[in-house]
Amino acid sequence: MQIQAVIFDRDNTLMHFAPERVAALEQQIAAIAPSLPPEAALRHWLQWEGGWPRRAEDEPVFWQNFWARFAEHHELSLPITERLSQEIGALYYTVFAAYPDAMPSLHTLYRAGLRLAVLTNFELPSVDRTLTYAGLDASLFDVLISSGATGYWKPDTRAYEAALLALKLPAAACAFVDDLPENVAAARSIGMRGYLLDRAATATADTHVITSLSALPELLLSPFGSA
Repeated sequence: MQIQAVIFDRDNTLMHFAPERVAALEQQIAAIAPSLPPEAALRHWLQWEGGWPRRAEDEPVFWQNFWARFAEHHELSLPITERLSQEIGALYYTVFAAYPDAMPSLHTLYRAGLRLAVLTNFELPSVDRTLTYAGLDASLFDVLISSGATGYWKPDTRAYEAALLALKLPAAACAFVDDLPENVAAARSIGMRGYLLDRAATATADTHVITSLSALPELLLSPFGSA
């Protein structure tokens, strides 16, 4: 069956955490609350067990709760807590950067008529905001799904089925791209054409392993592309 849509993983596929942006965020937090130990907000994020919003419109309340509990843990004053909530807010959006090969490849696939989607294991549902902050055009995508919003995480096949349902396409009409072999294997197991993105070129040679997103247009659009 001809490929009609491409489903992308987000982190370490389309974009990555940029150290300089993370450092800038840490400096902002330190300027507001200089008594905090280094990377206190990051540790609080990694240890968060307070539940995740299932809808983008629920995220503002989530972030208020996040900073309130952070401030309580570190015994911060109310004025500092309010500044963290208002000035830092949704701290993770600003720390991503797109890979240089992402936007050109997305544009080529989009102009060729392929539909684009994102399926990420990240917990928060506002995938469009991260794309925009990283410099990618969120309007190119028909479907943006956080597994945290569906309740299913890759490689659980129900996560992929949620994306297929949103696209209204069968698995055989979709290609899937991810940087983790287990996620690609799960996509292939339900009939998708799966591609492992191995930017470090460490994987065993395989027609379905690519080292750059720049390879996708030829693979998917050429009549002689890899099936």
